[in-house]
Amino acid sequence: MGRLQHSVAALLLVLSIAAITGTTDAQDEQGPVVNIEGLGSVLGIMGQTAWTSRPIYKFFNIKYAEAPVGEQRFRAPVSVLPWSGVMNVTAPGRECPQSRTLSRDDPNPEDCLTLSVYSNDLQANRPVMLYIHGGAFVLGSAERFGPEYLLEKDIVLVVIQYRLGTLGFLSTGTERIPGNAAMYDVLESLEWVSRHIRHFGGNPQDVTIFGESAGGHAVSAMLHSPQVREDLFHRAIIQSGTTFMPWVTCQDPTEGSYDIARIIGCPMTSPTAIDNCLKQASVRDLVQAQDQHKKNEFSSPGYPKVAGACITVGGPFGDNNFMPVHPKDSTYFRNVSIIFGMNSQEGLIFFNEYFQYALDSQPIEFEDDWDFLEFVETVNVKFGSAAFVDAVVGYELLSKTTWEEMGRTDFLELVPVLIDIAGNLALKYGSVEEANRFARAHPGQIYLYNFDYVGPPSPMRPGFPYDVPNSVGHGDELKFLFPSNNLNEVHTQMAKIMVDLWTSFAITGVPQGENLIPWPPVSRPFGPYLRLVNPPEEKDYFVHELTNTVEKAQAPRESNALKRCLDLLLKRNPTK
Repeated sequence: MGRLQHSVAALLLVLSIAAITGTTDAQDEQGPVVNIEGLGSVLGIMGQTAWTSRPIYKFFNIKYAEAPVGEQRFRAPVSVLPWSGVMNVTAPGRECPQSRTLSRDDPNPEDCLTLSVYSNDLQANRPVMLYIHGGAFVLGSAERFGPEYLLEKDIVLVVIQYRLGTLGFLSTGTERIPGNAAMYDVLESLEWVSRHIRHFGGNPQDVTIFGESAGGHAVSAMLHSPQVREDLFHRAIIQSGTTFMPWVTCQDPTEGSYDIARIIGCPMTSPTAIDNCLKQASVRDLVQAQDQHKKNEFSSPGYPKVAGACITVGGPFGDNNFMPVHPKDSTYFRNVSIIFGMNSQEGLIFFNEYFQYALDSQPIEFEDDWDFLEFVETVNVKFGSAAFVDAVVGYELLSKTTWEEMGRTDFLELVPVLIDIAGNLALKYGSVEEANRFARAHPGQIYLYNFDYVGPPSPMRPGFPYDVPNSVGHGDELKFLFPSNNLNEVHTQMAKIMVDLWTSFAITGVPQGENLIPWPPVSRPFGPYLRLVNPPEEKDYFVHELTNTVEKAQAPRESNALKRCLDLLLKRNPTK
């Protein structure tokens, strides 16, 4: 028998074994093949973990739903249909449409509803961790979130993609464009895992969903939606996200969608004409119009009611609504264990966005302290303080700045104050409120953290002329869960702590790690919680985390003041 015949025979043997057992080991250059019962076969590749070189079976961008095109645009997804042959999933596929993909010549940009699966034992029955990426509901993909750290432990990792921006969130309040298409994408991916993850060594009855930023908002939404079956997931980790955050739920989705339609140039003659135009608009026009709409909203007076990147609450669809009422108005709390947490300088990204969109990246020259007070009032309105009263601003200033600093009205000196205010209003208040509510409903099951470990530098925020010392910004914890940076030995220790905590929670429901102090569940309002540094520290009262940026910025000034005092003392009592 010739070499070619031998190769063909070997490949046929691999495929026949796959059909019988559901999996194979890597065979020469072919890679692992998994037969997904009822769908078809997929061909993956092999990799290895970062620290101990454990083998990893990698399957990139497996379709879980059909392309949402034509009349299915803006609608809930249709489950993927079976395919013939072997689907090649050996390399990352396309991202869902977003601003950074507009220059690509892609004839099928909306065919992006895929998920990646990583396992190191295809015959096992291991806990599953399903990750939802962030990106303000307008950016992101599965490609960035590899398994090389988390697969050091005995779990199966799934990373999903979902529709972004207008394609995933637009709502005109009609049956054709009802909103929340992206949330139904997430729901469909969970259903896919429930049906098929066993073929990859995962246990569908032991699923933890986790996500950061917009991914955290999506996890929170899954906790509150009556459309999500009780047994689709069993634990949750919410990193820097919550549906209690003001912009996550749409303030006026229909009017915002109409503004996007006007920017595109749709005829505004009737709801049907608007829907038809949006259904037929190019992907490029939809993405660019949402960005222009966002700029318009941030530049206008009052709260920015940005549409096309938020969850629609209520609507004319009765019990079929993804979110019939806002979680704040609901008494339903899904009975699962949850980790809630955030990073110290969350406000950097939020205030920077306001700085770019509303201030055109130019520092303000305050005329006096009254001028600064008025600006703080504006920041409150922009970041969702609907029940604004002067006492709120008074508390914020009392806890974050001195009279002397207010009197100097130096914008750069006051930026840490504004960062803390923006971060608290935009994220921290809502996250802690949601954690408190779940902790009261399900005592002993809720864990809270503040991540404050200073790791490798993050990319500079363009246009923002202020550097907060020792800042730990939005998303900085991700580099310790996913291998996006080359970590040195010291930072790798922190990554191992994070991996231990996250995977032990997915496996046992209790976050723990070797040689780490116990992580106590929340047992009273705002605490206790874990401060994630190396080594982690137990703290009592999360309110102390609301002035992190100011405290870090003031530390050098306090050190200088102490030095001046010591100098004076030495001058009075010189040493012999």
